[in-house]
Amino acid sequence: MLSTHIYFNGQCRQAIELYKQAFHATVKTLIEDSSHLLVVHAEIVIHNELLILNDFGNEDGTSKSGGYQLCVQFDHEADLRKAYDTMKNGSITIEPIQSTDYSSCVVRFIDMFDVRWGFWV
Repeated sequence: MLSTHIYFNGQCRQAIELYKQAFHATVKTLIEDSSHLLVVHAEIVIHNELLILNDFGNEDGTSKSGGYQLCVQFDHEADLRKAYDTMKNGSITIEPIQSTDYSSCVVRFIDMFDVRWGFWV
């Protein structure tokens, strides 16, 4: 099994809530610090795949965001558009919703937490 782990530096709880709305993600594990302000470890399931998240680890002076993209394939264009509409506020569009040679509907963007996404049908 290969899992993706994303560091949110204080915004993990907000990211979890957004991804729950956009993907109907389920929270498998949520461990908070004693003040309940930061997420120490979280696991959510998006489209039957595990995503690991927390608020620590990306301020080590060497880690840089980028060089990756989380890809989600949808069965229906309406579901893709609904998820994108939920997540597009505060995002940066890389490639607007369009058809391509490989898909009838594609969009690529960076969400408000600096996570890069690619959606396609």
